[in-house]
Amino acid sequence: MIKTFRHHTFLTVFLFLLGCSRLLASSQEVIDSVYHAPDLFASDSLLELSINTDLKALIKDVGNKNKYHKGRLSYLLGDSIVSMIVELKTRGNFRKNRSICAFPPLNIKFNKAGSNYSLFHDNNKLKLVTHCQNRNERFEQMLMQEYLIYKAYNIFTPESFRVRLAKISYKDSEDKMKPITKFAFFIEDFKQMAKRNGKITRYDTKVHQDRTNIGKVTKLAIFQYMVGNTDWGVPTLHNIKLISKTPTSRLITVPYDFDWASLVNAPYAIPNAKLDIQSIHDRLYRGYQRTAEELEYIFREFRIKKELLYDLYTSCPYLDDKEKERALNYFDEFYEIIDNPKSIKSEFIDGARIIRHKN
Repeated sequence: MIKTFRHHTFLTVFLFLLGCSRLLASSQEVIDSVYHAPDLFASDSLLELSINTDLKALIKDVGNKNKYHKGRLSYLLGDSIVSMIVELKTRGNFRKNRSICAFPPLNIKFNKAGSNYSLFHDNNKLKLVTHCQNRNERFEQMLMQEYLIYKAYNIFTPESFRVRLAKISYKDSEDKMKPITKFAFFIEDFKQMAKRNGKITRYDTKVHQDRTNIGKVTKLAIFQYMVGNTDWGVPTLHNIKLISKTPTSRLITVPYDFDWASLVNAPYAIPNAKLDIQSIHDRLYRGYQRTAEELEYIFREFRIKKELLYDLYTSCPYLDDKEKERALNYFDEFYEIIDNPKSIKSEFIDGARIIRHKN
C-alpha cells in the first residue's frame, strides 16, 4: 500500500514537472515570437526617430582625437516609444571638414542589452550618412541620390551594403541649438554584410584588381561608370571593402561612399587630377581591359535589370522630379553606350586600363 502511494506520488510530481517544463517552453516560444525584432535593413519604409545629445559639442568634435558622446535614440513602435542609450561620434574624412559640412556623418555605437528586441539588435556600431548642410535643401537631395546608388547596387548583387532611410530629429540636450529634422541613412555593418553573404571580411592591401573575382570587379567598374563615380580604388581600399569565401579564395570587391558620383552632384566633388576627365559628370571606365564577349555577358545583366533600376528612381517619393529626370537622362546615356558596339570598343576596350608587367 505504501509502495503504491509512493509510486502515485512520484508519478504525480513527474507529470506536474513535465507539464511545467512544457508550459515554460511554450511561454518562451510566445515571448520569442512576440519580441523578435525585425532586421533594420529588411524594410524600405522610412524610419522616423530622434537623437538627443549635446549636439553642439558633438558636431564640433571633428579633430583627430574626437571621442564618443552619450545620447539617447528613440523611435515609435505602434503606440509605444522604443528608447535606448547610444554613443555618437563624428566620422569621415572629407565630409568631417567643417568648411565642407556643417553637420558631419556619424558613427552610432549601441549597447547590446539596451538595443535587444529593437530594430538595432545585433548591431554594435553603425555608420550614419547625414545631410551635411542644415539650411541648403540641395544637400538633402544629394543624400537621397547617394542612398539610391546603394539601393541600385543591391539590384545587381547581394554582395553589397544594405541601407535604411531615416528622418531624424536631432535635439540638443543643453538647449544651445534649435532642433534639426533631416533625412539620413544607416549603412549595414561590414561584418554583418559579409556574414549575410556567407563570406568573411578581408583587409588585404596593395591588391591588384585582377587578383579579385574578375567578373565581379568588372561589374563593379561598369556600375561605377554608370553612376559616374571615379572615386574608388582596389589596391588602396579606397571606398572599397573586400570579402571572400575562405582566407585563400578570390577576393570580392564591395563599393561604398558614392558622394563624389555624378548622380550625387556634390558641389565639393572634383575629379582626381591624375584622371583624364575635366568634370565628375564625364564618365570614365576604371576597370581593366576585357574582351567584348566578357563585357557583353555583364552588359546583358544591366539590360535585364534596367526596368528595376528605373523603377527605383521613379518610385522614390523623396527625390524631387528634377532630380529624377537628371538621373534617368544620365542612365539613358549609359544604355545608349552599351547598346552601341563602337561606343563599347571606345569606352570599355580601347579606353580601359591595361596591366603593365615589369620586365
